[in-house]
Amino acid sequence: MHMLRFALCSVAVAWLAALAAPAHAGRPLTVDDASTNAKGEGHVEAWYARMPGKAHTWNVSPAYAPIEGLEFSGLIARDTTNRMNMQALQFKWIVTPPQERGCNAGVVGGVGRASGAGSSDTTPYVNGLLTCRHGDWAAHANLGSQRPDGAPSITTWGVAIEHSFGAVTAHAEAFGERHGRPTRQVGLRTELRPGLQLDGTLGRGESATVFSVGLKQSF
Repeated sequence: MHMLRFALCSVAVAWLAALAAPAHAGRPLTVDDASTNAKGEGHVEAWYARMPGKAHTWNVSPAYAPIEGLEFSGLIARDTTNRMNMQALQFKWIVTPPQERGCNAGVVGGVGRASGAGSSDTTPYVNGLLTCRHGDWAAHANLGSQRPDGAPSITTWGVAIEHSFGAVTAHAEAFGERHGRPTRQVGLRTELRPGLQLDGTLGRGESATVFSVGLKQSF
């Protein structure tokens, strides 16, 4: 039972990190950014990912901003390898006035639930966000905390840089838990047509190759 709970918590942490993907920049970043969709706008992301432990996951995450600077999003995911399900709900609030150049700060809060093999874990989490932009460059930093059921709090962190090359934007990032091995990955995104994005990542996590491919539809 202890090992099952450990596995559930590990998958929950990984999926919650995936949920925190930036709303404005969109997938494939895992490190969050301090921006939201514009008021009255939203998007739906859908992606496949192979995570540490060779777990195959399928994910859908909608998001919507009812007012400027505040966005609500959710996640429904299925780990077909370990036969586990994940659901999560969160909000993102930008606490500084939005600006195209310079730095913005924000906060994310939410709760996720991982279930499978007759057991389940609920994990509340909070994440502080900082984004600084200059021309075609952007840098992001995250510092947060998660608390799975019956377990001590887990400190999480992430850093990322991205650069636009016209129609293609590339990024490099690292993220993980305190005292744990970080995941490092690179990614690309591009628009297939206005409002429809294709993206992907490739990296290493827990001494294993991880990758993802997905689509994002804005509305």
